[in-house]
Amino acid sequence: MKAIENVFQGTSKQIDLLNTLNGGSSQTTMQVGREDDQLVITLRAPGVRATAFNVLVEGSKLVIYTLLVSSSARQDDDENQRLAVPMFLRVLDIPDFVDSNEIEAAHEHGKVIITLPFKDKETMHRRIDIKGLFN
Repeated sequence: MKAIENVFQGTSKQIDLLNTLNGGSSQTTMQVGREDDQLVITLRAPGVRATAFNVLVEGSKLVIYTLLVSSSARQDDDENQRLAVPMFLRVLDIPDFVDSNEIEAAHEHGKVIITLPFKDKETMHRRIDIKGLFN
């Protein structure tokens, strides 16, 4: 019976986290735009703390996700339990013309703004000489 109680407790906590009973949140929106020398990704998620957002560069992928984390103490246990619920996940290919080492993210006015600066034009285009062509 203990396992069934744990399942129901976990499910009820997850529903509570996603519901308006726990402060409420709305769906995360993502906009992608282009400026002169960079791409800009803007994320908005009313009701979600800035600390819930995570931005990772994994090889040639940009991973953006939010986790809603709750911690609560069970009455029959002294140890705190944490429940993390994924709310948003996007995995994007980083274009070849973006300098992945210079990608930055900032929290401004309730939004998370990720900038993806373009590479220098010199490194984007170069002529390749064909060896042995005139031998």
